[in-house]
Amino acid sequence: MILTVLINGLWQGALIVAIAYLISHAISERNSTTRSALWFATLVAIVIVPMLTTVSNAGALLLDAVRPHSSGATYAVSLLPTGTLAERADTWFAQFAPWILSAWLVGVAVNLLRLGVSFMRIDRIRRNARQLAGTDPDVFLSEDIDVPIVAGILTPAILMPKPLLNKLTSVDLQRIVQHERAHIYRNDALLNVIARVIEAWLFFNPWVRLAGARVSAEREAACDDWVVEKTGNPDEYAACLAALAETAHPGKAPILTPSAFRSRHALVSRIERLSSSEPRRLTINPYAIGGIVMMFTLVTLVLQAFAPALALTSSAQVGIQAVPGAALAATCAQPNTGALVVTAAEPNLPHGLKVRGYVNVLVTIAPSGHVVRATIVHSSGNATIDSAVADAARHSTYAPKTVNCALVQGNYLFHAQFEPSA
Repeated sequence: MILTVLINGLWQGALIVAIAYLISHAISERNSTTRSALWFATLVAIVIVPMLTTVSNAGALLLDAVRPHSSGATYAVSLLPTGTLAERADTWFAQFAPWILSAWLVGVAVNLLRLGVSFMRIDRIRRNARQLAGTDPDVFLSEDIDVPIVAGILTPAILMPKPLLNKLTSVDLQRIVQHERAHIYRNDALLNVIARVIEAWLFFNPWVRLAGARVSAEREAACDDWVVEKTGNPDEYAACLAALAETAHPGKAPILTPSAFRSRHALVSRIERLSSSEPRRLTINPYAIGGIVMMFTLVTLVLQAFAPALALTSSAQVGIQAVPGAALAATCAQPNTGALVVTAAEPNLPHGLKVRGYVNVLVTIAPSGHVVRATIVHSSGNATIDSAVADAARHSTYAPKTVNCALVQGNYLFHAQFEPSA
């Protein structure tokens, strides 16, 4: 199930990011506070939505509740060959799934280790820093950093690089302190840790990286707006950022801290943005955030309703009785045959459920006639039907595939066709 969540996160992440881009275009660029919140919600949604669509069928149950119902339904069951391509794909996945999962775990461990190293580095920097005279008690001077940072979550402090004292004016230094204080006010240190942990767990997902980059960019723009609102002079603050670019080194800040200076390109974009005289908004637009949450909720329900719920059909050994000896003898009389359904279990459908369409369940039938695995590969769009058919596929009895009178394992589609009763 873990691999299913990770794989779903790739294509569902693309859908989530596309929705976020559409909504972000409706939000003014002067409201980076709301835009940063939107992209952070997007980052969280890339984690939560694939999990919910894999383990829950709430959307399918909701859809079933609003559908018209009839008195009953008729159905027919058949066993179909999967073909060479499906056989190879299933075999490939079974062979490589453990390696893929192991590679993911190694990647997660490496990235979490990087975060641990960054945490220890921040702790060391803060312990070695000394308070900056003539400023607030939470502003410190450090010789171990090249860019200003906020260190700590519960009791955050502003750390300023020592070289800035000689290269920036006192007014510009105060502007930089105001920017870092905006990070403290917005709880950016905590939110940055959450974002970094998500990036560590889903390091392979490009949509996580993209959403994380947008969070960082909008976060810095929101803090710039805070400074401009406090000082009232965007041109002087833009000149301050340009002076900072001449003294700082991009990319030197610990990854667990929100930094005012991640790259020169990002800094140039921030300076260009400050040239606009449009009014800036420092509060979150609740309608925009409420809209994105509702949109992601709707997407989750739609995916649950119309995408196969693989969590319902995870691999399972089912205690089916072996094919009787008479059936084996008859099978051997025909040296090469495909698997057959000996006794089809009846799907346990609720009375009055309207049923239309079909469900395909990929079943792996062992030489003994046992069902080794059952996985939905085509959903009816109804969680109740899907679950009932998957359960019927597991509990039906089969005559296994034979090759030269030898019983062999094979993959087949358990096909259940449903039509409403007259």
